[in-house]
Amino acid sequence: MIRAFVAVEIDLELRQRIARAQEQIKDRICRELRSLGQDVRIQWVRPDSIHLTLKFLGDIDERLVGDIQQALTLAADAQPRFSVEVGGAGAFPDSRAPRVLWLGLSGHVEALVRLAAEVDRALTALGFPAEAKPYSPHLTLARIKERSRELGKVLSGSGVLAHAAQLGSLEVRAVALMKSDLHPSGAVYTRLVEIPLKEPQRGE
Repeated sequence: MIRAFVAVEIDLELRQRIARAQEQIKDRICRELRSLGQDVRIQWVRPDSIHLTLKFLGDIDERLVGDIQQALTLAADAQPRFSVEVGGAGAFPDSRAPRVLWLGLSGHVEALVRLAAEVDRALTALGFPAEAKPYSPHLTLARIKERSRELGKVLSGSGVLAHAAQLGSLEVRAVALMKSDLHPSGAVYTRLVEIPLKEPQRGE
């Protein structure tokens, strides 16, 4: 059994920009927390592990990889390549009691939502449960493990997330089936399969 998900990977240049933005947010939050004497447990995602998740599959039989590749090929054939803009930051479920800090996406987000829907539809045919909630595209920067309301007070009072800059374009040219191995230092992700999206036709 392997732990797997479908994602769009991020190129090195954009990843470096994201890493700098994450470090700036981290420094500002940690400084604010120290000044208030607050002890909040935050798990920051390693920059080399940040990716755009399209669908989480959970623990699967490794023998299904070939079938999943075929399903993702059908999904990829339905969607031309496109790009989205990365920038702005926020929190789930909200900034008052955040559990996740994220970077936002803008621009051709409707194409990204369509791609996620195609992936979901193709994998539902293999027996994977359909997504119950609307797709909410984002890049996860950190997960708050304890005392989220204390962090919420810092976010509300300091405007840390409001100053997140626009970081550039994420080129969505392929989808990847990824494997996740959990270690004490955090998850390690390995690409198992990459399927390119179709070349856009003139006028698309």
